[in-house]
Order: sequence, then C-alpha cells, then structure tokens
Amino acid sequence: MPEHAPADPNSAEAAMDHPDRARRLLALPPEQRPAWLNEVLGTMTVPPIADTSTSPLLDVVTANTAHGQKNCTLVFPLAKVLAAAEHAAAADQHKLGYGETEAAPRLWWVKDDGTYLMSNGQDPTDTPDDEYLPTVVHADGWGPGTDARSVLGGDDFRESIDLTTPVFEDGTTLLGMLREAHAEGATRFLLQVTFDDAYMELTYITE
Repeated sequence: MPEHAPADPNSAEAAMDHPDRARRLLALPPEQRPAWLNEVLGTMTVPPIADTSTSPLLDVVTANTAHGQKNCTLVFPLAKVLAAAEHAAAADQHKLGYGETEAAPRLWWVKDDGTYLMSNGQDPTDTPDDEYLPTVVHADGWGPGTDARSVLGGDDFRESIDLTTPVFEDGTTLLGMLREAHAEGATRFLLQVTFDDAYMELTYITE
C-alpha cells in the first residue's frame, strides 16, 4: 500500500493541534512565517506567549482585543464559493437569517465547527427545520473539528451576505464579482474581517 506523506508541521491543522508548534510559528518574524498565518494575523501584533498556553492563537486575539479593533483574513476556494452562490441564486426558496423578513439569495457565513460559507437556498428535499443546507465551503485551515475562536472570538454566529444587492460603487453584486473572477482564472476568495464588540465590516477580494 502507498505510504501517506507526513503532515506538514507548519500547516494550519498542525498548529491548531499542537500549541508548541503554534508558539514557535508565532515567534518567527513575519517574513519567516507561513503565508496562512500572516493572513490570519493580518495587522494583529503578537505579544509574548506563556509556555503553558494551550491556545496561543486565541491568546494573540485576546491581547489584541484589549486594543479594540480586531482583524483577520479567511481564505476560501473560489470555485466552491461560486458553486454555493450559484446554488443560492438558482433556488426557488431561501431560508431566512437572524432578523431577516424578506427571502433572497444569500451566503451564510457561519462560525461554529470551524468557519465556513454556505448557500441559504432551500431545495425541495430540505425540511423547514434543516439546520445545515447544501454547499458548505470551509475556510482554509478552519475545517470541521477546528476552533476558530483564535481569530474570530468566542461566540458562535451566522452572518448573512447578500448576493444580488450591489456591493460595489459600479453596481457590481457579489455574485457578479465571483462569476467574473472565476472566468478570469482567480482561484481564491478572501473574506477580510474587521470587527470589535460593536460592529463588523467585511471586505471581499478575489485573486
């Protein structure tokens, strides 16, 4: 039987599972860190981390919380995000998010078991009580079994992202942006998040 290559000790998954590895990576200067870690940290500063810490990334977020605004960047595979968006756009029915009264095609951004985007489109086979709908796309490094508190704080949440309302000055919708970027060969969708206890701002980038 073929042997599996050992996991990269610098990967996001390895760092999440082994606090000592996370501490070593965080101690590196930015130019020596893995790209995924720099994307997660954004503009956060890294304070000294105790050797006894079991959640070094969470410690970094907590330390930056004391200064108010927090930032992180989540990276998703663009093709899968577009598939989720097309699923929502094509659906005849849509589930409502918190506080919503009008159904519309949306992506839900969820933080619970990892963090992910998903379609709010409801297929005929779905039941009204279905909590999880089709086309779930986890952020790189934040799949099932991971704990995104280290970059997004402690509370679970679900945010709705509208697909058909213009979100750019030229009138382009998020769905239009995803379609155009995919057609031009882009492969990644970056969700940049700036937030504090009172507000959250999302920025969408493709590359």
